[in-house]
Amino acid sequence: MQAAPTPIPTQRLDALANEILDIYSLSEPPVPIETIMQHPPRKLLPAAVDITDLSLVFGISEHRYEYRVAVARLLYRELCRYKDEHNESLPYNNDAARYFAAVLLVPAEWALRYIRRPLINLQQISEAFQVPDYMMASRLAQMGKRIRGM
Repeated sequence: MQAAPTPIPTQRLDALANEILDIYSLSEPPVPIETIMQHPPRKLLPAAVDITDLSLVFGISEHRYEYRVAVARLLYRELCRYKDEHNESLPYNNDAARYFAAVLLVPAEWALRYIRRPLINLQQISEAFQVPDYMMASRLAQMGKRIRGM
């Protein structure tokens, strides 16, 4: 019998994403994830992460902004490694990395502001946040919200 999956500590991951947004004083999409990776917050990650090889892997993709999602997941994995070295572990699994990427690239407060706009649809909001439409739909569903195109 397979063990039940470990629940994702959503509050911790939400707080971590919000801390990063606060450090960079970000309040509007899109989140500059490449800049964050090249100049990470020193208290969370002491050195830049080389992302040049990722562009080769994600250069051609079905989803235009998949690269940004991959960089956000990579940031999470690097944060996990660093915190683990300092005895502050975070769950190191794909579900947690996907969740972190979603909350960092699509902060709930920002998304709620956007979906209040008249006639906004999934494609427009995905473009504003520079994330694939499937990620935006999933994030809005996490928040219990729906817009045209979902």
